[in-house]
Amino acid sequence: MFAEGYIGIAGTIGVGKSTLTVDLARALNFEPVLEEVDGNPYLEGFYGDMKRYGTMMQVWLLNHRFRQHREFVTRISLGKIRGVVQDRTIWEDTIFARMLNRHPDKIISDLDYNTYLDLFDNMVLRELVFPQLLIYLDCRPETAAKRIGARGRGMESGISLEYLRMLRQNYEQFISEMELAGVRILRVDWESFRPVSEVVRLVHEYSLKPSGFTKWVRPLRQLPAAQKPAPSAAPAKPVAA
Repeated sequence: MFAEGYIGIAGTIGVGKSTLTVDLARALNFEPVLEEVDGNPYLEGFYGDMKRYGTMMQVWLLNHRFRQHREFVTRISLGKIRGVVQDRTIWEDTIFARMLNRHPDKIISDLDYNTYLDLFDNMVLRELVFPQLLIYLDCRPETAAKRIGARGRGMESGISLEYLRMLRQNYEQFISEMELAGVRILRVDWESFRPVSEVVRLVHEYSLKPSGFTKWVRPLRQLPAAQKPAPSAAPAKPVAA
């Protein structure tokens, strides 16, 4: 189901989600829900050694965002607040886990990835509260890299351009999946920052569009190597008479 008054801001690292979250929430008289970057005990270690901290980083983020999610959905349903604008929704957590699992270095193993997805299912799919509108801010990886450098967080200095390219590809897949589930998607070119008044106009316009919600499709599990079907043998060549 959807929660009226729940707007999500999606986009790659460095695109500018946090700034728009605060500005848009203020313009709509909603509450901003931000990521607790400084409170994440795994973040700095992750950027230094992704393989060592990747799995626990994703578990911590899922737990943190799930708590946030339940709190604001309850407050909206009880009429205590008009709505929220959230910097990165809980639905986006699967993007990073999938990308790290697909990485050539297998930053998250198949076993850990499947366990993470089972945890995601048990926690999140029982809630099934989608945003009324998901705003996807898109920019080139090169632009995101410049913005990351400009904000000067030491722990982010190791983020490579290749990592940002992979992340953007995975975001495109995620956005397609959300569209298939019937979530309203507002795609905004964020190569240059736009006035918040323009985003507010688009929010009102897109929120009135009918939704076609069907269901959330569970992300596919990775089969352990022992369970993967063996490649079929090549057909035998005919022997010349």
